[in-house]
Amino acid sequence: MAVAFSVIGILILALIYFVLRAQNLQKELALSRHTNKQTNSKINYAYHNLVMVTDALEKSLSSRIESAYKSRLINQEQYNALSPLMRNFSTIVMTCCEKGDSLEESLNKVLANEDITLEVIKEVVKALPGNIRMAWSKNTADGFIAFCQAVTASVTGTTKSSKVEQPESQEKNNA
Repeated sequence: MAVAFSVIGILILALIYFVLRAQNLQKELALSRHTNKQTNSKINYAYHNLVMVTDALEKSLSSRIESAYKSRLINQEQYNALSPLMRNFSTIVMTCCEKGDSLEESLNKVLANEDITLEVIKEVVKALPGNIRMAWSKNTADGFIAFCQAVTASVTGTTKSSKVEQPESQEKNNA
């Protein structure tokens, strides 16, 4: 009989332990859900702001490239290659950030709706100064952002070089 009471006592203690353990786990789960909601809210807020910033940058970069073309700081070939990049800046950056795509993958998706190919853009990039090509070669969203800033800054005269290098054949035609 004493053995039966001992077993019952041990089982009651185990039951109490597991009930308390389950309550603690429920509290931790509720805390985790609350933390997850807060984190998701912050992520959504940051994402919304990122979209707004990239849209604003897109407008700025597009107007800078348009201005450079109208001022004849870049030629038609360069404009045809750079303009789609600037017009689709937000889409390209957001595709890289959201889906983890490389710049080249993102560009292939965006350029499917454009008249220009990635190879033509690469040829134009080859003619640009080294610091601009280095930003392009990173093949990431941050490299693309730096590339766009450097290209538009160089063609609008806000950096040391006041215009993008013209291909040799274009320079001979202009002379």
